[in-house]
Amino acid sequence: MSDPRSHMNKRILLLALLPALMGLAVLLRLLLLVFVDGPELREQSEQLAIKEMRIPAGRGNIYSSDQKLLATSMPVFDIFIDPLSVTDGDWKEGMSGLADGLHTFFPKKSASEWASFLQSSRKNGNRYVPIAKNVSYNTLIGLKELPVFKLGRYRGGMISEQKNFRKMPLDKIAERTIGYDKHASTAGLEGAFSHLLSGQDGRKMMQRIAKGNYKPMHDGYLVEPRDGFDIVTTIDTRVQDITHHALLGAVERYEADHGTAVVMEVATGEIKAIANLGRNKQGLYYEKRNYAVWESTEPGSTFKLATLLAVLEDGKADTNTLVDTKDGIWKIYGQTVRDANVAYGRAGYGKIPLSEVFARSSNVGFAKLVHDLYGDNPRAFVDRIYKFGLHKPIEPEIKGEGKPFIPHPDDPKWSGITLPWMAFGYETSLTPLQILSFYNGIANNGVVVKPYLVKEVRAHGRVVNKIEPTILNPSLCSEETLGKARALLERVVTHGTGSNIKSKDYRLAGKTGTCRLEYWKQDEAPKYQASFAGYFPADNPIYSVIVVVNSPNPDIGYYGNKVAAPVVKQIADNLFAEMPMPATPPKAIAQPKMIKDLEAIFQSLERNKLPDFKGMPGFQAIALLENAGYKTSINGNGNVHAQYPPAGTQISKHALVQLQLK
Repeated sequence: MSDPRSHMNKRILLLALLPALMGLAVLLRLLLLVFVDGPELREQSEQLAIKEMRIPAGRGNIYSSDQKLLATSMPVFDIFIDPLSVTDGDWKEGMSGLADGLHTFFPKKSASEWASFLQSSRKNGNRYVPIAKNVSYNTLIGLKELPVFKLGRYRGGMISEQKNFRKMPLDKIAERTIGYDKHASTAGLEGAFSHLLSGQDGRKMMQRIAKGNYKPMHDGYLVEPRDGFDIVTTIDTRVQDITHHALLGAVERYEADHGTAVVMEVATGEIKAIANLGRNKQGLYYEKRNYAVWESTEPGSTFKLATLLAVLEDGKADTNTLVDTKDGIWKIYGQTVRDANVAYGRAGYGKIPLSEVFARSSNVGFAKLVHDLYGDNPRAFVDRIYKFGLHKPIEPEIKGEGKPFIPHPDDPKWSGITLPWMAFGYETSLTPLQILSFYNGIANNGVVVKPYLVKEVRAHGRVVNKIEPTILNPSLCSEETLGKARALLERVVTHGTGSNIKSKDYRLAGKTGTCRLEYWKQDEAPKYQASFAGYFPADNPIYSVIVVVNSPNPDIGYYGNKVAAPVVKQIADNLFAEMPMPATPPKAIAQPKMIKDLEAIFQSLERNKLPDFKGMPGFQAIALLENAGYKTSINGNGNVHAQYPPAGTQISKHALVQLQLK
């Protein structure tokens, strides 16, 4: 039998040893922390106290062609206060003055409201209290002089956080074209050229100090920040201002839903002005959307230029060919085509030459002419329109181009009325910029150039990339057809539907357009689109222009000659009055040497037989070859001096053709 005293003694001994054992365990744990886990923990601690921070790069500026700032980055600041970092004495002495000062800078709150706000924030233990957002640098300097704040960041509790704000110094001018670059979406030049404007952020090692703030560990960067490139646009602020206000006057006068106007340099394709105005719920107009690039609609009568060019180039008719417009009404396949004069209760034009059909913009005349000439072979008409390139997007720098649509006989929706309706601009779809590029080609001696908005990329004032004109089509048609088309476009203004904008000071050429929108909705009030496309001066074109006004109030006016054409006249008048025109057009590509026997060259290339390019301007030969699917290699500048393989050689598609220019 065991002794109870012995058990008791053992228990007392264990209780006495327990604290010693616990102390030994703590000691062993400390030894492990110091000698085994210590280095790893110290490294983790240092990583928490030191971090790599991003140093934002400066975003590049956007300039106009006349060197005015269109967009630039400016520093703005968000202001906060940490009330708990201020001592009781400093707070008691300066809080009232701080509240008065904040009221002076931000008067939406009274001084008493600011005092109450500051006191409650301190009482509730808030340490990151917002004061104001997006204040300027000058305001920041003024705030730092207020009571409490002037004690400095740590004693005064003021916290300022800098960020960059994108500012457009010319306010709303070309706002939609300049655009924006945000995390969720992009638009305009800011979005299209973000990869150049953004630059490259830098990296720097920062060490944590008191109150969660960081300071640089050493001078220099891990990665040096590289500021973004500047871009120089083709926009001329004087032309832009004229265009903007001319369009604004029209959309306001006719209570339109929206409108667009574009002015382009004929020789190069440089867009000198682009205005886009839409109406808000309050009836005010602003740069709502880039309609010139985005909105693809049935163009109406401005498309008649393409129809005219097709019948002339195909040799189907001439300017003196008689066309029977009857009494201004023509029915086909259960549908009715009407001329505008019928709407005014006037008689039809009867039999008139094609030149008058164009000048008077007879829908019946164009519909009947094309139906009679191409009804048995509509593909021939559409193929000619395709050769003009009207079915292809022009791919401007700005994203969101509306898709052009030229129906084809192979399309499932092609019907008996498609061909005659196409003749006067229905059942097709084009954007204002696509139409303008076509008209500009007529002004530019048949050479279609791509409209563009950016002419240079710069770094610290030095040009690193100069954008040159791009040719989309080296020759729309023969010289003979071109001359007839230009004469008829001028006749529209002198004796036709655009005679109300004729000027005694200069010659203007172009075509009016009026299109009914959503005409299939017979139970709704009609909507219209008024337009005018053309160029000036007609005898020596410098600028081409298009104006499109969408959904004007029909009770006030909706025809192209009344709504859109006067905007063109106002722009042209101002340019002549305020911007002296050069005596001769720019030499670049305004007067290119015309390609002789262009049709024979096309046929030769289609048979994979190399034509003779000697003497031809190099840019035209390159465009012809590359459009036909061949690769080119060039050496020199000017006209083609020699070529390899020689003329007449049979070559396969995608073969290389070498051109020596001189």
